[in-house]
Amino acid sequence: MKITDLPDERQAHLKEMRAIAKDNKGNEILVGLTVEETSFYLNYVEQRVFGDADPNDGERYLKLHDKHEKARFSVLGAEHILRTETPSIH
Repeated sequence: MKITDLPDERQAHLKEMRAIAKDNKGNEILVGLTVEETSFYLNYVEQRVFGDADPNDGERYLKLHDKHEKARFSVLGAEHILRTETPSIH
């Protein structure tokens, strides 16, 4: 599964949460993950919703989730620094 396969509302939410980036080839990925890891992650989440997830994949999902969230928090932190060091003029 690719990010572009997600409904528009879900993509918008992920963008707002700073969860999406582009890799060096222009592929949309979850921040901090590769194309393959993003595909696995999105497929696993989808399968969990329907109760079809392989329990053996749970550990990999959790590791990727942590990797993704750490990268996402780094993005948010960098945005915060930019905003506080160069605040907009009103």
